[in-house]
Amino acid sequence: MADDLNQSKFYHTLLFNSQNHLLLTKEENTSAQWDTPFSGSLLKDQNPESIAKKKLKKSTGKSIPAKIIFEVKASKLSSAPYIVLFALDEEADHLPSNLPQAALFTLENLYFLFEKSPETFTPTLREIIPHLHQYAIRIPYLNQKETNYIYRFRTEKHRNEGIYHLDSSAKALYQSSLCQAIKLVKRQKERSPDIPAILNFGAISYILPSHFGFCLGVRNAIERAYETLSLNPDKRVFMLSELIHNPFVNEDLLGRGLRYLQSDRGIPLKDLDTGKLHWDTLTQEDIVIIPAFGATDEDKTRLIEKGLPLNEYDATCMLVEKVWKAARRYGREGYTVIIHGKTEHEETKATFSNSAAYAPSLIIRDKKEAEILGTIILSNDFDEKKQLFEELGTVCTPAFNPSRDLEKLAIVNQTTLLRNETIDIIDYLESVFAQKYGADHVDEHINRQSRGDTLCYATQVNQDALKTALHEDIDAAIVVGGKNSSNTFQLFRLCQQKFKERAFYIQSEQNILSQDKIEHYIFPYNRVDPREGRTEIRPFLPQSPGLRILITGGASCPDGIIQQIITRLNAFFPANKIRPIEQIIKEIYGSA
Repeated sequence: MADDLNQSKFYHTLLFNSQNHLLLTKEENTSAQWDTPFSGSLLKDQNPESIAKKKLKKSTGKSIPAKIIFEVKASKLSSAPYIVLFALDEEADHLPSNLPQAALFTLENLYFLFEKSPETFTPTLREIIPHLHQYAIRIPYLNQKETNYIYRFRTEKHRNEGIYHLDSSAKALYQSSLCQAIKLVKRQKERSPDIPAILNFGAISYILPSHFGFCLGVRNAIERAYETLSLNPDKRVFMLSELIHNPFVNEDLLGRGLRYLQSDRGIPLKDLDTGKLHWDTLTQEDIVIIPAFGATDEDKTRLIEKGLPLNEYDATCMLVEKVWKAARRYGREGYTVIIHGKTEHEETKATFSNSAAYAPSLIIRDKKEAEILGTIILSNDFDEKKQLFEELGTVCTPAFNPSRDLEKLAIVNQTTLLRNETIDIIDYLESVFAQKYGADHVDEHINRQSRGDTLCYATQVNQDALKTALHEDIDAAIVVGGKNSSNTFQLFRLCQQKFKERAFYIQSEQNILSQDKIEHYIFPYNRVDPREGRTEIRPFLPQSPGLRILITGGASCPDGIIQQIITRLNAFFPANKIRPIEQIIKEIYGSA
């Protein structure tokens, strides 16, 4: 590319504003064609990015960096190749006053005009426009360094706690004086578990891990959503898909005017009044929030091309983005990226979309699928490799070649899974390469730095805190979270391993029917189990005094629901046998 650039004679810079609109100009006559005003010639050995930046500075008065995006070869319309650069003026949302006959185009409108009347553009732009869809995803991130994150965790100083006190509905959902006390006393370190809290209410006691419930990424996303609704009362505010995997949080936001573009499985949703897909009615006056799970490049590109600001309303968790950065790094180093995750999960889809831009990539669900990969790696027969890979049926990048693309691997994961399972998969694949190439050559075929380093620390510390709590004397365990919450299911699995039928997965206190009956949700993990995805009524608490119940919540479980479950269970006992919650809270603080 460097040699080609030195031979280039021209450059064209496309300047976008904060809403991803492209600035074009034309001469002051009716027959003039639209063109980019930031073009020029290059002398040999001149740096295109430096020259383009100077041109932008002279024209706009601003110091705006420009980045080389692609090159157009010599053609019938141009005798020499030319370089196309993108620049982003993040502070601009309108036309510069010093450029007469200028206009801002959404890419969607640009494509429409180009298809309808290509002659309204200069010959050069007619060559450039067909390439823009491929590179549109780059626009919002032009000024970001690779070490930057889209949306960093807010510090406690910058948290917006006010949204949890909006009204009685918000307070009931999000507020719990009991959970607040436990977290203040037991959660001394954000990333390190402590001993659990044991709450003796008299007739019944509860064991709560030191870490449970909302993680920082979820709190970031929730605050972003409520703030956006509050600051834009006259606009339609959409969420790309579910904000988090908790039905009560999502329902509360819907009640406050939020809308969803698509389901958590990526199915476009319709306006109930018009019957039209929300995607089809989006305008540049609307707002779309990216949820904590992130979004695929395909969905982001659609929003960019419609002229909607992206970064301003992107609530992607930075620990999810950390996985994307790792996948990109491994891809550049020549590794195929194996994603341990569920193909239907929004986060895994987003990770795959990001990874696929840099490396051959595929998704495996569990150790069983990893073992099929192992068999493929060990086989020396091309046809057998191909057949086994087709039977695996995994999601992979186009033209994935199992004979070529399984020789050098790096593993990343869906952040909400069990770390030990990812480590187990890596250990297994290391043993496969040791068997095939010898123990001394494993490092040549698998990146050992990928040993679970992409797991969300909040997911991990919730799991570790639960493991610590499981050492207590416990009669039953209740795990609370949404039906599509993967991290909640991983907590349930840990409880199920110890308590079997005495471990329960519920969404709220509404699932507790009585002291001896509970609605238990069977998470859709084992795809051959006909019961998966269903709720069934199970026997609940034994009729015995001094019950000890473990309760924990997934990373998207509001504290208010945990306290409501405790209140519900306490109601099964005579009031004079249950100690006041105020006394319990006082004891928690006293134990600090």
